[in-house]
Amino acid sequence: MPRNVRSNIELGAQIAIALAVVVAAGVLVKRNFFPTRSNPSEASRLNAGEKLNVPNVNWQQNKKSLVFFLKKDCSHCASSAAFYRELIKEASMRSVKSLAILPDPEQEGREYVKSLGLAVDSIHVGSFQSYKIPGAPTVLFVDRQSRVRSVWFGAVPEREKEMRDRLMELFDEPN
Repeated sequence: MPRNVRSNIELGAQIAIALAVVVAAGVLVKRNFFPTRSNPSEASRLNAGEKLNVPNVNWQQNKKSLVFFLKKDCSHCASSAAFYRELIKEASMRSVKSLAILPDPEQEGREYVKSLGLAVDSIHVGSFQSYKIPGAPTVLFVDRQSRVRSVWFGAVPEREKEMRDRLMELFDEPN
């Protein structure tokens, strides 16, 4: 093989290798430093009117339930705890059951709920994703048919009055 042809082949191979390395590096940089973000409005979320299936919860027996999705180390959960305590107290006076669902191991979840001073009727472990909950905190009002009547996603400080008013209406509705 003539020397000139061999040099051209080697040069072409080196360029091809360099391009492959640049493309691979670009893909790695994009995946690790610029992850694809999904639009929250497109994410699958639990909506009012949908049914909530929580193992070992008898919605018929509960009649009305206030459901808190909380997570250990959630700063918004902790900052909303005083408001949640008020809601649980109001719910309890009206025979509305309250429950907390946490993704944390059961004992850790129990300790966290206790540290917040939330006197819920029951604590359950489950992945938020399985309930179509985007994150903590989330508060739901659920009726005796397991139908979600109201949903509040995220921190609630600016919506406390609206949330309290709506929940009082729901608490006082006939069964």
